[in-house]
Amino acid sequence: MALFAVNKPLGRTSHDVVDMARKLLGTRRVGHTGTLDPLATGVLILASDVSTKLVPFLSAEEKEYLAWVSFGATTETLDAEGPVVEVTPRRPSQREIEAALPAFLTMMEQTPPAYSAVKVGGVKAYEAARKGQALKLEARPVRYHEVTLLAYDPAPIAYRIAHSAAGWLLSERGRQVELPRPLGDYPTAVIRLVVGPGTYVRSFARDLGEQLGSNAFLSGLVRTRVGKIGLERAQEIEHLDVKKTLDELEALSCPSVELSHTEAKRVMEGVPLPIPARGLVALVGPRRRLVAMAEGDGFKLRIKRVFKE
Repeated sequence: MALFAVNKPLGRTSHDVVDMARKLLGTRRVGHTGTLDPLATGVLILASDVSTKLVPFLSAEEKEYLAWVSFGATTETLDAEGPVVEVTPRRPSQREIEAALPAFLTMMEQTPPAYSAVKVGGVKAYEAARKGQALKLEARPVRYHEVTLLAYDPAPIAYRIAHSAAGWLLSERGRQVELPRPLGDYPTAVIRLVVGPGTYVRSFARDLGEQLGSNAFLSGLVRTRVGKIGLERAQEIEHLDVKKTLDELEALSCPSVELSHTEAKRVMEGVPLPIPARGLVALVGPRRRLVAMAEGDGFKLRIKRVFKE
């Protein structure tokens, strides 16, 4: 299997990065485990060849972000692509922002942005939005695990960031962040987010602004972690080392179950095993080879995907 962690550069789409990886790896079978918008940077997990079968499982991993949220204006795309379409004189205070953040920890559903890849009747929302035909998007399940204000400044500041035991934080000696071209001197909060799958950070910026009685948009975004793989392990796509792969068991956050040779053979034949596990489980055969992904109900495992040699 071949998994790679790369740092998606500013201005590139996730599909651009996949195309670059296809050329470098010499294969068309390359996918990623969660789209980053062109104006976002950070961790993008790439999977090639047989590893593409892991994409649905890695896409469901928890993700960590550092988000720059600017107040007093908004854009059609809810990010720094612009142009600004609405301005308000309302500017929240730092104390008001801190007081508004805990509400996201109990949020269960959230409406995706109009400019998103969500499909309605087979039509992508962003394609309809570009034609001036906004689709009615239903709220989708979301989960916010952590929401922490790190800074509040008169305008967006491209801080340095570094990894710590508490996650990625602002640091004087860390990695330099690259932000999009600012749309103006709007007061900007830097917020650390840890979220479940399917969460749009642009929706977070929109909803935070609405809670505070102010327009808001996402003026910068860095994805600092996908599951257990952090930005400190990401390669630059232009200098991708094809030998520097991720161990698939290390990339998965779910528990694993070691199988005997006989059990591994049964799993390869699609036979459920009477193992009392719950939820998603990685089944590991001899020599620590990932044999299959399964889901347990507490009594037996149902095989969801088999990885043949």
